[in-house]
Amino acid sequence: MDLLRQIETEIKPEWDNLKVTKKVDYPFEDCEPNMLIGWTDKNTSIWDVSGDTNKPTLEKILVALCRRKREWNKIAYLKFKKKSVEKAKLSLTGTNGNTSDQRIDTSNTHYEIQGITAKQLSTLIYYIAIDQFETGIFKKSDYDKILIEAYEKIEASQITSSSTSAISEIPISAASSTEDKEKTRVNMAEIQPESPIMNMANSGTKQ
Repeated sequence: MDLLRQIETEIKPEWDNLKVTKKVDYPFEDCEPNMLIGWTDKNTSIWDVSGDTNKPTLEKILVALCRRKREWNKIAYLKFKKKSVEKAKLSLTGTNGNTSDQRIDTSNTHYEIQGITAKQLSTLIYYIAIDQFETGIFKKSDYDKILIEAYEKIEASQITSSSTSAISEIPISAASSTEDKEKTRVNMAEIQPESPIMNMANSGTKQ
């Protein structure tokens, strides 16, 4: 299982350095104090980003995490394996998330490590550092692009649905003569949107 934890952007370079050097200088099952930055909530919040069937992807979870933010340019996150939690002798407890997107919050992808101590947290970070992990940055520009693309897909779907409904109301088979059939063909052409692509672009621009 792939897990995600949002971390402070200021500590991301420290994690990146560990990724490159593959070197852990602190004692066994411990970590440097600065590595605890961003992990000090009472019950450690973690998301499952394995992307299993019918579950939200990493991208959708990141969007949900950022929906309540007002002033932000980017957030940093850490992606690691569930085995790191198991090696630290800790367990994940399934809970609802706390974003503004109820579909994400109740998608069975949010967990907590409840009652974790400072020593247990240091042990967890130790195993994450020596095991497989990735870091990432999610920018405000990425967030805006995802929302605009989602909006344009909805617009395109509505255009297609409206066109199909309008065309289906025209009884082509009822045209009894060549002249009637020609009139029907002209009517169908008039119903079709002149430039759906232009309409979509204009909608996106307004955003």
